Formats: sequence, C-alpha cells, structure tokens
Amino acid sequence: MSSVALLGAARALAILAVLLLAAQLLWVRFRERRYLNERVRQRMSVAATASDGAVRVKLTPLESTLLRADIQLSRPQLMLIGLLILTFLVMVAAIKGVLVALISGVLIVITLWMYWRWRFQQQRRRIYEELPGIIDSVLRYMSAGRSLESALVEAFRESSAVFDTLQFRLRSAVEAGRDYTGLFEDYAALYRVPSLVLVSIALRTSARFGSSIQPVFRQVAGSLRSQQELRREFLAATAEIRFTALAFALLPVGLAAYMIFMNENYSDVLLSSDTGHWMLGIAGGLQALGMILIWRMIQGVGRD
Repeated sequence: MSSVALLGAARALAILAVLLLAAQLLWVRFRERRYLNERVRQRMSVAATASDGAVRVKLTPLESTLLRADIQLSRPQLMLIGLLILTFLVMVAAIKGVLVALISGVLIVITLWMYWRWRFQQQRRRIYEELPGIIDSVLRYMSAGRSLESALVEAFRESSAVFDTLQFRLRSAVEAGRDYTGLFEDYAALYRVPSLVLVSIALRTSARFGSSIQPVFRQVAGSLRSQQELRREFLAATAEIRFTALAFALLPVGLAAYMIFMNENYSDVLLSSDTGHWMLGIAGGLQALGMILIWRMIQGVGRD
C-alpha cells in the first residue's frame, strides 16, 4: 500500500475516532438530561393528573415528524443512524473527495425524505379511508342510546393503529371529564386532515349550545366518501402518466450515476476539474427543478 493511501486511511481513522468521542459525550449529556426530565416529570405527574384544564397534545418537532410517518425510533437509535451516515460520508470524502461526499449526502437526504413522505402519505390514506366508517359507528352508537362521548370512545377503540394516539388521549379525557375537542384539532394539524377540524368545531358547538351533531357527522362522512371516490378515479385515469413522469425523473439520475462509476476518465473530468463541477451543478439544478415540476404536476385528488 502506498504512503498516500496509508495517510488517507490514517486520516479517516482519526476523524472516526473524534466522531466516536463526540458521540460518547453527546450520549452522556443526553442520558443526564433524560434522567433530570424523568425526575421532573415524576414530581409533576400528580399535579398534572389533578388539573382540570383542557387536554392538548404537545410534541417536539422530532416526535411530530416521526409520529406522522409512524416511524418508531428512539433518540439513541436516531443518533446511531446519524453517526453511521456521517461516518460513511467522512469515508467517502477521504477516498473520493469532498464533492462526491456532498453528492452522496444530498442523495441520502433525498432518499430519506422520499421514504418519510411515502410513509406519511400511507398514514393519511388510512385516515381518509377509515374516518367515514368511524363516523358511521359513532352515529350507530348514538342511535342505540349511548352518549356522544361514549360513542366516540367506542368507535375509535375499534379503529386501526393509526388512530391509537387519538384514541388513548380521547378515552383518558372522557374518563377524567376534561375537554377533548382540542385533541381532534391537534390530530388534524398533525396529519393535515381538515375534516377533523370540522368535527372538532361541531363537537364544541354541540357541547356549548346543545345542538344536534348527527347532521354534521353525516355530511362529513358523505364528503369524505365522495373525495375518496374521486381520488380513486383520478389515480386510475392517470396511472400511465404518473409512471412516465416517474421514469423521466429517475432515468437521468440513474444514467448519470452509471456513466460516472463505469468510466473513470469521465468521472475524473467531472469530479476533478472546475468545468466538471460547473456541469454537475447545472445538471443537478436542472434535474432538481424538473423533478419538482413533475412532482407538482402528478399531484391531484387526495394529495397535498
């Protein structure tokens, strides 16, 4: 092995050692803060249980992002994944250069964002598909003589796992006699479901003025079913167009990656010269712009 390769390997190992040391320090600080937070939470649990205020869901940005996509990862696991990605990028930078590491980082970020977006859309699709049935269950329970609160708890108890957080907090609020209408607003904001905002407003109006909520529930269920039917028709009519758009978006990236990795001279020109850097930057910008335009064009019924 040449001296240059040994120097590069030693540099990579040194950077890796520094990263591991920093990760250990962050882990120790995280454990200390978590212990203090647990102690404070235990001391305040009695006062929080005895309070009669409205129940609202307060999540950190990280918790909200993970919950939207139903990604169940703890903070240590996220830190470990981030450390592995950072180590990989450092190794790529030491072997192939900083530009290749930057391109790899951008590709990793785009891949993670696409995965999160897909999981989030899956969650929203389940909500839109199951919400009309849940509203019908509430109406049936109310027709059988149950109260509105009991009907809501029973209907959401029979729902799928996507409603678990709402169902748990709703049952706790009803059993404690607290205001539960804000939970629907929080859930609607979390998953971007405007229909639940209408449900929350109807529940608050019914609780304050004593009006019947059944006509509003029937209207919301009917509108959701109509929206889902339109969405299915739209997706069936545009299946070929969306497949073609996806191919046009991914094919240039795949061809560029293949040409760079298979032709060393071509990759040296692109990665080691100013002209190649300009070409990569312009091509990447145009490709990103084209993907954004295609993404906006294929969005339709039932999508953001």
